[in-house]
Amino acid sequence: MKNNFLKPLVVACSSFFLISTASFAQVSVGPEAGFTASGLYDQDANTYAGLNYQIGATAHFQLNHFLAVRPSVLYRAGKLSYEGWDEFKLNRISVPVPIMYSHVFNNNSTIFAGLGPNFMYTLSGKYSYDGFTEDIQFGKGEDEMKRMDIGVQIKGGYQFANGIALSTFFNFGTTNLSNVDGQKLRSLDAVGFSVGWMFGSHSSE
Repeated sequence: MKNNFLKPLVVACSSFFLISTASFAQVSVGPEAGFTASGLYDQDANTYAGLNYQIGATAHFQLNHFLAVRPSVLYRAGKLSYEGWDEFKLNRISVPVPIMYSHVFNNNSTIFAGLGPNFMYTLSGKYSYDGFTEDIQFGKGEDEMKRMDIGVQIKGGYQFANGIALSTFFNFGTTNLSNVDGQKLRSLDAVGFSVGWMFGSHSSE
C-alpha cells in the first residue's frame, strides 16, 4: 500500500519539474532547508508540538512580471510531544505548490508572497507513551492513521540577486488523520523558516 501511493507521488513531482522547466523560460531551481514549529492537534485542542526540520528542492517559475509558481519537494522529520508524555515521530514528504505575487526588481532580486495547496505524505512514524514505543500503522482502520494530508501553505520571502532566498511559511492541514468516529487529528505548522539557493534564469525581462 505504501509503494502504491509513494511511486505515483514521486513520478508526478518529477514530471511536474521536468515539464515545467521545459515550458517556461524564466525558471530557477535550487536546494532549500529550514525548520518549522510543527504540531498535531485533536478535537479537544490538545496539541502535540515540536521543532521539525525539512530539506529538499524548490523551483521558481516566473510566469510574468507579477505572477509566479514556487513548488517544493521536501523531506520533513521531527518529534511532536504532548506535555512531555505522549510523542509522535513522523517522517514525511511535503509538496507545497503556492501561487505567488512575485516582483522582480531591476537588480534581479525578487520579493514574493502567496498561497496554495500542500500535499503531505507520511512515510513512516512511531508513537510513544508511558515508556512504550510502537510503529504507527497506516490505513483506514480505527487503530490506523491516514498517510495523505492535504492542506494549505501561506509563504512569503525575499530572494537576493545572487540567488539566496529567505522564506517564512505557515501550513495547516485540512485532512482528519484519525479514522475514529468523533475524533479529529490535524496537522499545523505555526511558523517556519527556510533558506534556499536558486540557480537559473530569474528575470521578468
